[in-house]
Amino acid sequence: MRIGPRLLVNSILIASFAVIATAALIGGMSFNYGKNILEEEARNKLVLVRDLKADSIRDYFNNLQKQAIVLSQDSTIMNAMRDFNAGFKKYAQEVSTVGMDQYKEDVIKEYIANFSADYAKTNGDVPFDITPYINTSNPNTFALQYNYIFNNPYGIDKEHQLEYVEDNSTYSKFHAQYHSQLDQIFTLFSLEDIFLVNNEGDIVYTVAKGVDFTTSLKNGPYAKTVLGDAFNRANTVDGTKPVIVSEFEAYMPSNDDQSSFVATAIYDQNGKKIGVLIFQIDYSAINEIMTSGEAWEDIGLGKTGEVYLIDQKKHMITDSRFFIENPEQYLKKIARLDVSPDTITRMRTRQTNIGLQPINSMGADLALQGKSGFASYVDYRDKKVLGAFEPIRVSGVTWGVISEIDAAEAYAPVYSLAWKMGFTLLGIMVLIIFFATIVGIGLAKQISVPIENLSAKIRVLSDTQDLTQRLDYHANDEIGDMARAINHLTANFQQTCRETILSTEKMQATAHRMVDWAADIDREEAAHKHEDNYDAIHEKTESIKDAGDSLDELSERLQMLSRQFKVFEAESNRTRGW
Repeated sequence: MRIGPRLLVNSILIASFAVIATAALIGGMSFNYGKNILEEEARNKLVLVRDLKADSIRDYFNNLQKQAIVLSQDSTIMNAMRDFNAGFKKYAQEVSTVGMDQYKEDVIKEYIANFSADYAKTNGDVPFDITPYINTSNPNTFALQYNYIFNNPYGIDKEHQLEYVEDNSTYSKFHAQYHSQLDQIFTLFSLEDIFLVNNEGDIVYTVAKGVDFTTSLKNGPYAKTVLGDAFNRANTVDGTKPVIVSEFEAYMPSNDDQSSFVATAIYDQNGKKIGVLIFQIDYSAINEIMTSGEAWEDIGLGKTGEVYLIDQKKHMITDSRFFIENPEQYLKKIARLDVSPDTITRMRTRQTNIGLQPINSMGADLALQGKSGFASYVDYRDKKVLGAFEPIRVSGVTWGVISEIDAAEAYAPVYSLAWKMGFTLLGIMVLIIFFATIVGIGLAKQISVPIENLSAKIRVLSDTQDLTQRLDYHANDEIGDMARAINHLTANFQQTCRETILSTEKMQATAHRMVDWAADIDREEAAHKHEDNYDAIHEKTESIKDAGDSLDELSERLQMLSRQFKVFEAESNRTRGW
């Protein structure tokens, strides 16, 4: 490749490399710097939200525990506990009137059918046979269930509206006396239910009157549930008033909704334990706290951020934002993951993922191990997220609170900036290459044209062997130095040629003289054969010796001329390739 195109290509390559290297260096540094800033910003937001929600949950349960203690010491609750227990134990005897048995079977069957249908509706058409759960061995239990549940005029989920049953019983008299006050507490505290349980484990009163009403928490159908566990732990304490908080678990009388219970013993004025007060927590209150009333963006969680609770079984116990916003899309997404079809069906029919969505992530593992922190990991949707996690300990129960946001959203500004920088740098590179091409062409011409002219002059000089030619380039640069050097070489060679010509002429003259001297010697030798001609011969010999010296000198000059000619020839051949 000739020097002009080579200079142009090299100029473009140098400019391109400089732009690409600069863009890569600056772009990489800017991207990492921006990513670190955004990650730190996401960390601060997520940690703040996590801490706020954790504090809110702790405050919620602390308040419930305090309220449970205060109520357990209230004279109204003490009296209600004592009175309901007394009324419960003699209820069947008081209401055993003629005609009660003749229609109880039809009423119970109708209630069973309605309850089973309601249960199936919210549990993916899973049938539920309530018959084994109806305790008929205790007449008091059966009679109270019959009048306050099975024969309740307000129907399922509205049983709490019944204040009085016209049965002239002591229990119903006390129910009319205390129920409205307890119902107000139930509403004020946003509870799912309030239970009064005697020392023997009989649920002698509930506000909601679910199917657990009047059953035994020692040997009844719900003794081994989370409610039974809360009662048994609270019922074993004497002399103090600790508050028991249970885990969240599915609770059948609440249609398998996730339920947690707060339980504390009730003591009379003499310090004697007379029963246990239990609050059933309404999980929607917890859900409201964790979802911020579905105002995720208002608390800095953007389009994909959420905060939720998990239990020890690593199940979500508050709703997922993505389920709330788009249930069908959510269910299609997790159907491709490790979630069973039955679980998905229950989520769809129950319209919630609470207690059903497994959370297998690094954040969940660390939170349940008692660790707080911030990390990047894959969440339960198989999405890369930034997450802040922390354990919550409430009265011996440990849950995990996790706040997360999709990494794609957290880093979106820096990715957007990277694209913009990429297009900008691409435009700059095109402009620089354009200008580098123009500059390269000019530079190539500036350098190659004088060299080409110099090469042409040298070719003319080489072809014509006209040593009078001189290179007409007088710039004060390397090419000018080359031209002056060649002109000097040519001048020297020209001078050498002149000297060679003179030496040749001198050599020719000397040769002629030697020929003449040789002829004279021959003639004189012939003419004076017998004469003493030593002096004449000696003189001729000296002349011939002088001629020999002249020939040696001429030979040396010719050798020097030959070397100079070879240098000139080499320079001429080299410049022909430019």
